[in-house]
Amino acid sequence: MGMADPALIADRYEVIRPLGQGSFARTLLARDLRLDREVAIKVLHPRTDDGLKAYELFEREAAVLRELRHPAIPAIHASFRAPWEGAEAAFLVMEYVEGTSVAEWIADRRHLDTEVVLHLLVELLGVLDYLHTRMPPVLHRDIKPANLIIRSGESPALVDFGSVRNVFRAPDEHGSTVAGTYGYMPYEQYMGQASPASDLFALGATFLHLLTGRAPPEFLSAAGRLEVPPTLPCGEPLRSVLTRMLAPAPSDRFQSAREVRAALLAGSTLSQNLPTLLSNAPRVHPVASLGSVPREMTGAAADLLKRTAYTPLQLMNTKDRRAEGLDPLDIVLVVFFSVLTVGILPAVFWGTYRGRKRRLKPFFVRGIPGTGKVIDKAREEIGFGEKLVRVRYTFEADGERHRGSDQVLPLIADWWEPGEIINILYLPDRGYDSVIVSPV
Repeated sequence: MGMADPALIADRYEVIRPLGQGSFARTLLARDLRLDREVAIKVLHPRTDDGLKAYELFEREAAVLRELRHPAIPAIHASFRAPWEGAEAAFLVMEYVEGTSVAEWIADRRHLDTEVVLHLLVELLGVLDYLHTRMPPVLHRDIKPANLIIRSGESPALVDFGSVRNVFRAPDEHGSTVAGTYGYMPYEQYMGQASPASDLFALGATFLHLLTGRAPPEFLSAAGRLEVPPTLPCGEPLRSVLTRMLAPAPSDRFQSAREVRAALLAGSTLSQNLPTLLSNAPRVHPVASLGSVPREMTGAAADLLKRTAYTPLQLMNTKDRRAEGLDPLDIVLVVFFSVLTVGILPAVFWGTYRGRKRRLKPFFVRGIPGTGKVIDKAREEIGFGEKLVRVRYTFEADGERHRGSDQVLPLIADWWEPGEIINILYLPDRGYDSVIVSPV
């Protein structure tokens, strides 16, 4: 960013520094002065070469990101056009993901324990499972070390959806584009074709680079195949899994992220730790660490109860988005409707909050930790157009299968599909009644 760049974008976003430069756009770190938070802003300059193709990709990225809600995928806040360097430019305002890229880990020659590597791979497979099971499927098409950010606590995020595609296209279909990065993209992507197996290839190539410190092209055989070395750190089953992920023919690879995770679980000595990571849902507090019953409502138990009960403000604003606090307009609307309804609106949601907290408390005092499997979901109105999601699930306890259901915020439930594993607490002395333990 040069001296001619404006200090403010759209009279709202104060530019702090550049974050990166891509083929068609640059990304800036800025501060949203209205909401007092840091954001990442992608800028597509109108003078970009091949402007029509660049704008198509830019608009596709914005459209796809608006529909995605996952803790490992940056949320989109706004998109607009505004003056930039003497002309009108397109802007995409996104959540700023703070952390260290896998590319930086590789450059620093960081040593990684086997458990950390498996944790990161399983978490990222969860992200791909979420993307690939959308309707229509979402393909990232540019997974590489620079696009994987590791937050503090070693929680990964997948960024830069500039090459995203949310439909399958034949290679001769008009408008198809070749996207990706040499060394990480499979052969079929050069031909304008892509499938979930293509993203899995790129993820495998990324982890090959991470584990060896050597770029994928260094492992190309004379036949053009990426050969995984027999001395790969972490050993089996990871070596066999990566070998199949990197097969030249898409039909020879795993066909879904869930297949990869199942293979890792089946052959891993860490299988006791992996099941809680196999869901693409947000990570929850380890309920097993809450201690023996009866529990005092202090420390971890009190914190988890508070986050699981949801506040009245959260219940007043259950929109499908990340809860980063209410926007100023939301607060104005809450106050307005409180006055308009003579206090009925806050009373309704305060009552819902108190009722939910009373129901949850016995489970946190005496409940036994367990895991359930999601059956289905349905939205239920709780008042004034706001809705929670009723999640039905099954769980095993004392040698028998039981059914349960609980209400959760949409921004949590939307991460789950039937078959996903969730954390619960249950009470045998109440006919195995149970609640979902998944805070925001």
